[in-house]
Amino acid sequence: MPNVYRLLSACTLLVVICVPGTAIGEKKDAPAEARPYVETSYLIAPRQVGDFELQGSSFDPGQKFDGAGFRYALKDHQETRVDIYVYPAGRMSPAEAIDSGIRDFRASMKYAAEHGTYSRLQELRDDPFPLDAAGTRGSETPANDLDAQVIQAIAQAEQVTGRRLQMQLNLMPRDWPMYSNGYLFYKQLYYFKLRASAAQERIRQEQFDALTDQAARTLIPALQVANVGGCKDATIYLDSDASPEQGALALATQVSLHKGYNCHGSAEEAGIPARRADSAVVEIPFTAAEWKSR
Repeated sequence: MPNVYRLLSACTLLVVICVPGTAIGEKKDAPAEARPYVETSYLIAPRQVGDFELQGSSFDPGQKFDGAGFRYALKDHQETRVDIYVYPAGRMSPAEAIDSGIRDFRASMKYAAEHGTYSRLQELRDDPFPLDAAGTRGSETPANDLDAQVIQAIAQAEQVTGRRLQMQLNLMPRDWPMYSNGYLFYKQLYYFKLRASAAQERIRQEQFDALTDQAARTLIPALQVANVGGCKDATIYLDSDASPEQGALALATQVSLHKGYNCHGSAEEAGIPARRADSAVVEIPFTAAEWKSR
């Protein structure tokens, strides 16, 4: 793996060779795309993730921008069900996506309370919720300072950090006191929103919080969206006045961010046929006018 980072460090002058199929240029308006940015998204939910078992899924083709829902149960915790909603977000910075998404999340909770689904809605806590970083970068020894900076840039680009809302509410019409936690993440051009609730009489607050944290850390990395379309091709923007070191860092960051979109040329390239064996797969088609890059 260290050779990959050294290769990226050396790519400023040989960038077209280093990143095949990637267009390089100074930042300017992108040319018209030969194919829709996203033609089809495949939402992939494994049937078993550790002790979590998929109970069912839901998707309305007439409301495809609402995405799909997946319900999981945890062994020996019948009091709690975990719902994950996966829906299109678009291409934007992770910070922008989370800020926008959490506003919509809060608005949806307020709307539900105002229309009688909940009463006594209280928000107890709102904080960042980083997922464990994948890979083995922490064990790599940088060859030089530039290597260290490149490794750090890749790690930052690959890090998925969401938000956690801890709430209490009463579920109508029986006015049951409930613990209710929500988690929002942005990855692979989609939002992943996890909701979990349990009756307060059946579990203690600290147990419930630990359980839902475990659900987020286990299930969010396991659920995937594979996108097929023009998004498989990347344009990397490098400043012609930048130093070689700055160019290497820009390249490493942009390549890592693009890899995170999980875009492919076809369903076969994305491995969809094989994933159907052990996962629920929801296929969402789009027209060119429905989803464009930003």
